[in-house]
Amino acid sequence: MAEVYGVGALAFLSTRRYRSSSWESVCAASAAVPAEFARHLRDNARPLQIAYQRLMALYDGQPVCIECRMEDRESWAFVLPDASGAKSWRIQQFDPDGFVGHLCFDSLDGAVEDMLQMGYRVIDPGALDRIGSTARWALGVRRAAIMQKHQQGLVTYRQMVEELSALTT
Repeated sequence: MAEVYGVGALAFLSTRRYRSSSWESVCAASAAVPAEFARHLRDNARPLQIAYQRLMALYDGQPVCIECRMEDRESWAFVLPDASGAKSWRIQQFDPDGFVGHLCFDSLDGAVEDMLQMGYRVIDPGALDRIGSTARWALGVRRAAIMQKHQQGLVTYRQMVEELSALTT
């Protein structure tokens, strides 16, 4: 039976089932544990599986560079190929002040599942362009550049603090 998933005006008809590795593990373990505990495991894994199925189905298994937001705070993440060469895929995180971190993975599926597990489950395409065009983002990028100079040993801590203070005045 086909399921319809939508994001705003976007609707996608999908008959393909995408299963997260967490869901696969729970299903495999269900046969070896008491029924009540198996039900508990499935109940705990179900929200992640639903989010995984939804995101993967919307983008035909390739949700590359599709921003997802945390429900309870202004924080976003997306999965993209990793340019550093450490691994094949990366989760890039950002908030209104700039990029805040990243994690690298061997597979797209693993990166998507971890992003969803971290709580980035509200699909929000275009968020990076929207947030990245704000004055707050620009200020955050300038602050990050000053802190980077200190981390590279190009300025002292005191110089960094003075430069950061000058930004806010």
